[in-house]
Amino acid sequence: MATYYKYAERNVDSQVNWAEVGKGISDMLADEVKIREEKKAEIDKNTRDFQQTLQTAPQGQFQDANKFTNDYAHSMMEQQMIDTKLLKAGKMKLQDYTLRRQNYIDGTNVLFDLQKLYQENYKNRMDGIQTDELQALNGFNMASVEGFGDFSKSRAVINSATGIVSVGIMKPNPQTGVMELTDDVVPVNVLKGKILATIPTWKADEVMNNTVKGFGDKIRVLQTIATQTKAGSITELTGVGALEASKDPQFKADIEQFNKAVDEQINSYFSNPYHITSVLTQNLKKYNQESYTFDKDIAQKDSSKILLKINQSNGLPTLDTDAPSYKAQELEARDWVKSQLLSKMDSKVKVDLGGFTPQPRQPSQYEYERADAKKTASVFGENISNLMTGDASKMEAAKNYFEAIPNVESVVKDKNVITVTTRNKDGESVPQSFTLNPNNARNTGQALAKLLNIDKLPEDMVSGYIDRFNSNKKINLVDSFKGGKTIKAFDIPIKKDGVGSKY
Repeated sequence: MATYYKYAERNVDSQVNWAEVGKGISDMLADEVKIREEKKAEIDKNTRDFQQTLQTAPQGQFQDANKFTNDYAHSMMEQQMIDTKLLKAGKMKLQDYTLRRQNYIDGTNVLFDLQKLYQENYKNRMDGIQTDELQALNGFNMASVEGFGDFSKSRAVINSATGIVSVGIMKPNPQTGVMELTDDVVPVNVLKGKILATIPTWKADEVMNNTVKGFGDKIRVLQTIATQTKAGSITELTGVGALEASKDPQFKADIEQFNKAVDEQINSYFSNPYHITSVLTQNLKKYNQESYTFDKDIAQKDSSKILLKINQSNGLPTLDTDAPSYKAQELEARDWVKSQLLSKMDSKVKVDLGGFTPQPRQPSQYEYERADAKKTASVFGENISNLMTGDASKMEAAKNYFEAIPNVESVVKDKNVITVTTRNKDGESVPQSFTLNPNNARNTGQALAKLLNIDKLPEDMVSGYIDRFNSNKKINLVDSFKGGKTIKAFDIPIKKDGVGSKY
């Protein structure tokens, strides 16, 4: 006991002053009550002020407008009173109440300003369309807002879950004739956005002129090709419905590269969907303000309609890419832009040349390689021809030429039959025979070329040279020769004419 007594005595300084604690709690509770009372007073004042705003809503001589405003004011006062009762009963959080009240105030202010905003912006919008500064979609936009401003057929509604104020279109019930709210309900902020937003006409001409300047060397390359192939112009060579101006594949790479660059440029233009709507209405002139619709059924039946949907991020209408006619309409816009681009490029060539002959461009790497392939194909085609039409010495030289090819074991001719023996990937000998016939020399030459063409030379090129060397020559059905390599292809390097050949 003595020990405990002394322990307690040593800690006498740490005893709690409960009287002071009690006073602190009492003061804290009093402060909380005071704060709550002040908040309640503020809430009541704000409610009275807002209701006063609603009671003095703008009135005019138009009866339908007055009824529209009075109905909304009455509904809003009722909704505000419900929220206040729920808050005071502890069934609604102050944070939720504050957010809803702000939605009420903002929505009401916008609603009462809509007609004024519409009237102020309508003339400017129409003037912009007339001067082509604004595209036709703006007219459709304003027309869609106008329907909500018909007070005899619309009603302001309040979303009881969020407090957002909207305007809905009313239609008579077919059975009763009573006006009822439809699903066509739009938040007032969206309507305000439609009234204030402007969608400018895409300055296609100006943008494409800048693109033409940036194409520089590509234009000069294509004009040279167009001249060489006698296409006459870049448009005829590569444009919409272009002519098959060049059968020679040597130009294929440059033309494909050019077309790819043009397509990528058009893709960048149309990354903005409003550039497509601008081309369709302002440039093609095939479509206008009346062409737009939000109705999928109408768009399904009428390909001249442009289907829109609402962009959820800004509430504005934009192209519906799932529309049945969207791809065809986009293609119309793309074709127009491409034809204009190519036409501008042709015009630039004429201006730049100024009547002088252009300096020839340097051959591309592809053209150098193509020239090498031509040399190789020429020698290859000549030796195929010599196997069929040459005299004894030429046939012997051709035999040696082909037997120098890796995996070719022998080339044998027995009057009208040529037999070529090759090794497959397993090292097995595979003989193939070709019968010479004056009536099928072309087919035999192509079959031989296909078997022996390990360089993968273009078949049309090889065939062309075979035909050239076979021209006006008779098939040799008399001379024969035996096969068998005098040297193996891998013993010493053997090259044909041409750069980069393997033998």
